[in-house]
Amino acid sequence: HARRKFFDLHAASNKPHEMAAVALQRIGELYAIEAQAREQSPAERQMLRQTQALPRLQALHAWLIQQRQQTTKT
Repeated sequence: HARRKFFDLHAASNKPHEMAAVALQRIGELYAIEAQAREQSPAERQMLRQTQALPRLQALHAWLIQQRQQTTKT
C-alpha cells in the first residue's frame, strides 16, 4: 500500500521526486528478494528473508522515520 502512494507522488511530479524515487527503489529491492524466494524451499525462503530482506526492511523503516522527521520540521 505504501508503494502505491510513492508511485502516485512520483508520477504526479513534473520532475522526478527524489524521496519517491528512493522509496520506490528500496521497495523494489524487497520485491526482487521476494521474487527470488519464490523458487526456493520454505527454509531457504526464511533464510533469504532473514539475511537479505530484513536488513533492507529495517533500513527502509529507519529512512522513512528520518524522512518524516525532516518533513515535519520544514
